[in-house]
Amino acid sequence: MAMAVEKRYVEVLLPLKLRKTLTYRLDGEIVPGSWVQVPLRGHPALGIVERVHESAPAGVRLSAIEAVTAVLDKPAVSSDELAFWHTIADYYLCTPGEVFKAAYNAGLQRQMLQPDKLKKTKTARRERKTPEAAGASGYPLNPLSESQQAALAQVRQGFAAGKPVLLHGATGSGKTELYLQLAAEQLAAGRDVLYLVPEIAISKQLQQRIEAVFGDRLLVFHSRTTVPQRYKVIETLRHDPSPRIVLGTRSAVFLPLRQTGLVIIDEEHDRSYKQDDTAPRYNGRDAALMLAAQRHASVILGSATPSCEALFNVETKKFALARLPERYHGGADPKIEIIDTAKARRLGNMQGSFSRKLLKEMAATLEGGKQVLVFRSRRAYAPTVQCEACGEVVMCPHCHVALSYHKFNSSLSCHYCGYHRPYTLRCPSCSEVALAERGAGTERLEEELREAFPDKRIERFDADTTERKTAADRLIRDFAAGNIDILVGTQMITKGFDFERLALVVLVSADSLFAVQDFRSDERAFQLLTQLMGRSGRRGEQGRIVIQTFQPEHPVLQRLLQGGTQADAGTTALLAERKAFQYPPYVRMISLTVKDHYEGRLWNVCRLIQEAAQAVGIAEMAGPVTPAVDVVAGEHIAQFWIKLPRTRNLAATKRALYARIDQIDQDFRGQTAIVIDVDPM
Repeated sequence: MAMAVEKRYVEVLLPLKLRKTLTYRLDGEIVPGSWVQVPLRGHPALGIVERVHESAPAGVRLSAIEAVTAVLDKPAVSSDELAFWHTIADYYLCTPGEVFKAAYNAGLQRQMLQPDKLKKTKTARRERKTPEAAGASGYPLNPLSESQQAALAQVRQGFAAGKPVLLHGATGSGKTELYLQLAAEQLAAGRDVLYLVPEIAISKQLQQRIEAVFGDRLLVFHSRTTVPQRYKVIETLRHDPSPRIVLGTRSAVFLPLRQTGLVIIDEEHDRSYKQDDTAPRYNGRDAALMLAAQRHASVILGSATPSCEALFNVETKKFALARLPERYHGGADPKIEIIDTAKARRLGNMQGSFSRKLLKEMAATLEGGKQVLVFRSRRAYAPTVQCEACGEVVMCPHCHVALSYHKFNSSLSCHYCGYHRPYTLRCPSCSEVALAERGAGTERLEEELREAFPDKRIERFDADTTERKTAADRLIRDFAAGNIDILVGTQMITKGFDFERLALVVLVSADSLFAVQDFRSDERAFQLLTQLMGRSGRRGEQGRIVIQTFQPEHPVLQRLLQGGTQADAGTTALLAERKAFQYPPYVRMISLTVKDHYEGRLWNVCRLIQEAAQAVGIAEMAGPVTPAVDVVAGEHIAQFWIKLPRTRNLAATKRALYARIDQIDQDFRGQTAIVIDVDPM
C-alpha cells in the first residue's frame, strides 16, 4: 500500500513590493531557501521558500491557499543570503521582496527557469585549494615598494584588530597592488574575494590586470555583461566550490559567495555606489560593510579622497587607517594652474570656451607626444537654447527644466524624462527665427578642439557616445594605446583609469561644481578635482592640471593648491562644519520625495507625512519643499529631509516612521508615489 504524501505549508518570498510572504501548500519535503514556482493572480511567479510549516499558519483560510506549481532543481538560497536581504530591507526601509528583485532582476528570473547549462559533473569534482595546494607566492604579483609594504603592515594590523581598514592612498600610489596581494592570500586559503568598483567603465581595464594575476579565478559581474553571463557567474558560485575573486559594481554584494574572506571597496567615496532610482536605495559601500560583518570577512576601503563618512569612522575608532602617500612610480605631484576666466575674457584672451594660454599649453603637450584629457560636467552641444527676440528659454513640456541641444542628431532633449524633438531656429513662444545656443557641453568642446587642432585625433566620452556597451571599451582602449590625442568627457572619465601617455588634464568650467546647493558639494568638488589631477603623470613624470574658473579664490581650489597637510586640514574643517550644523555623518538623514500628477493631492499627502513624523517623535524635519526641478514627466514633486540622532533608538524610530509612511503609501497607491531614501547622496 502506497504511503500518503505529507502535506506542508510554505511561506514564499516573492520579488515584489509585498509586506509579507504568501502561504502555499506543498505535497512532500522541502527546505527553506528552495526555489519554487507559484501562482499569483493567475500568473506563474518565481519565489523562494522562507519557512516551512507542518500545518497551516494561524489566520490563513485553507480554501484560499493555492498549491506550489513546481520546485526548481536549483541549489537553495542560503540562510545567510536571506538574512542579508532582510538586513538591507530593514536598514533601507523597503520590503525583502524588493531586495530579492535587486538580487535577481527580471532577466535573471527568466534565466532561472531555463535548463541548467553548466557542466555540473565537471565542476562538482573541483575542490577548494588550500594554502598547501597553491600558495600566494604562486601568483605573478608585482614587488611592493617600501611605502606599500609599510601600508600593507598597517592594513594587517587593522584586520588583526577586527576592523575595516581605510587605505588613504594618493592617486597613482599603487593601491591596486595591495588589493591583489591581499586577494592572493585569501584565495590561497580557500576563501572568496569581493572586489567592488563604482563604475562599469573602469572595470574593463582593471579586469585585465586582475586576469593577468588570477586567470580563470576571476568572475566579472555588472549590468553591461549579458544576462546569461551574469547568470553563469551566479551558478558558478553556487555549484563550484573553488575560491573566486569577483569583480563587480554595487549589485555584486548580492552574489552567493560561499566563504567570503575579503571585501575590497575601491574608490569608496564615489557617489556611483548609491542606488537612487529603485528600492532598495542602498549604498553599495555600506551594504558591503554589512555583508562583511555578517560573514566575518576583512574589509579594505581605498581612496585618494576619503569620504567624510569614512574619516568619521576612523575618528570614532570603527575603522583602522593605513596611509600610502607616495606614488608607485615616483615623481612629484601634478602641477596645478588656475586660469581666471573672467580676467581672460576682459583681456580678449578667450577663443570660444578655451583661454588662449590653455590652448598653447595643450599644443605644447601634444607636440611632445603626450595626451590631453578635457573634462566638462555637462554633455550635449549646449545645455540650453534661448530666443534672442523674446528671451524665452526652451523648456521641456513635461518637466520644469531646459532642453539641451544635441548637434550630432539636431535635437532638443530633456535629460530628465527623455523627451526630444527636432531642433529648429524658430522660437516656440514668439515664432521668431531667433533661437541661439547658450553654454557649452562636451559636444561643443569637441567641435572647438577639432577646429583648434585639425590634425589631431579627438574623441568624446559621454553618455551619448558610449550608449553601446562596446563603445566605452573601445574609447578607453584607444586612448590607453595612444590612438587618441585629446579625449573630451564627463565625469565618466575621472575614475580609476591609468593612462601612461596622459600629461595634461583640463577642467573647462569648475564653477558648475560649486553651484550645487548641497552640503556635500565642496567635498564632492574636491574629490573630483583630486581624481582628475591623479589621472596625469602616472609613470614617474610630473603631470599637469589646468582649471578654468570665474572663482579662482574658491576655498576648494585653494585647498587643492595647498595640498599635503593643508588638504587634510581642509577635510578636518569640513567635518567640523558638519558637526556644528548637524549633518551626516554626525546624524543619520532620510529624504522623502512625494510625486503626484495633481498638485493639490500632493500637498495633502505631505500634510499626512508631517503628522506621521510628529507622531513617532521626529524632532528635526525640513519640508515639504519643492526641488530646483519641481516637475518631471508631468509629476509635481515635493521633498522632506529628516535628521535622526545616532542613538540606540535610531533603528526603532526608522521602523516606526516606515510603518506610518507605508500606510499612507498604501492609502494613495496608484495616485501618489512616496520615495524613501535612507542616507541620500
